[in-house]
Amino acid sequence: MDKDFFKKIRILDSGMGQELLARGLVSKGTLWSATSLINEKYYQLVIDTHLSSIQAGAEVILTNTFTTRRVRMEQNQVGNRFHLANKKACELAIKAKELSKKNILIAGSLPAQNDTYEVDKRDKNIIENDFFDQANILNPYIDFFYLDVLSSGREIEIALNVLES
Repeated sequence: MDKDFFKKIRILDSGMGQELLARGLVSKGTLWSATSLINEKYYQLVIDTHLSSIQAGAEVILTNTFTTRRVRMEQNQVGNRFHLANKKACELAIKAKELSKKNILIAGSLPAQNDTYEVDKRDKNIIENDFFDQANILNPYIDFFYLDVLSSGREIEIALNVLES
């Protein structure tokens, strides 16, 4: 990746979760935007939302993986769809990029692995494993990782260690 790309202001896509809800997504439990990845009827909605951001000037789109973290999926009794949801988010982002015919980047949204806006106090090995598993699914499809709403320096350190290994 050309690191000079980031030497000027770059536009990232819109907040997928809120935009999907505004466009008609009906969330299953607390899955929020992950609902769109485990229910095929919402796939086009995800693509259209990415395309809307690209058409508005986004040069980077994020995979719709903010709520596809293992903990959230398990809390909603769909933990068995963790791999599917993360992979599908990448495939839909790639499809939107192809349809746009624009030279945009895809960032792998790697969120806090427990609750949002709360420090993850779980055992380091559990957090590490969760980051590793999600990053491992996203990596073949993306241009770079985007650490999305991590709530502590400890979480950032763990994520970076996973990504550098």
